[in-house]
Amino acid sequence: MFGLSRVRIIWYGLLASTSGLLLLALLPPFLPAELQGVVRGCFASVCHQMPSRSLHVGGVPVAICDRCSGIYLGVVLGVAVTGWGRSLWAALGKQGRYLLLGSLVPLGVDWIAPFLGLWQNSPVSRALTGLLFGIVAASYVTDRLLRRVARAAAPEGPS
Repeated sequence: MFGLSRVRIIWYGLLASTSGLLLLALLPPFLPAELQGVVRGCFASVCHQMPSRSLHVGGVPVAICDRCSGIYLGVVLGVAVTGWGRSLWAALGKQGRYLLLGSLVPLGVDWIAPFLGLWQNSPVSRALTGLLFGIVAASYVTDRLLRRVARAAAPEGPS
C-alpha cells in the first residue's frame, strides 16, 4: 500500500489512534453540555475525573485528571518517538522491563506522598510523573509490538 511497510502502517495507526484518544479526552470544554457528559462517561471507567484535579478550559473540566492527561500525552509521544527509542530498547533487551517498572516509581511516590504527609503533590507533579510513565510505557509496548510485526512479515529462510 503506497510502498509503506506493514510496520510503518501499524505505527501510523497507533499514532493516529492514541492522538485521537487524547484529543477526545480534551474535547469536553468545546462541546455542548449534553455531549460533554457523553465524552466524560467514556473516560469514567479509567479516570476518577475529580474536577479539582483536572485541567479546566473556560471553567469546564476536560474528561481526564492531571495525571491521566500526562499519561495520555506521554502515550502519544512514546508512540511517536519509538523510532528513535528502538535502539535503546534493543540495547536494553530483556532488562528494558526494569526501566518500564522504574518509570512507575516517580508516579507512585507522587501519588503516595500526600497520604504519608511528606508533601502535597500538584497539578504539575501529577502531569509530569504521568508523562514520564506514558512515554516509557508506550515506547516499550510499541517497540515490542513493531518487532513482532516485523518478525511475522519477514520472509522465512529456505525450506
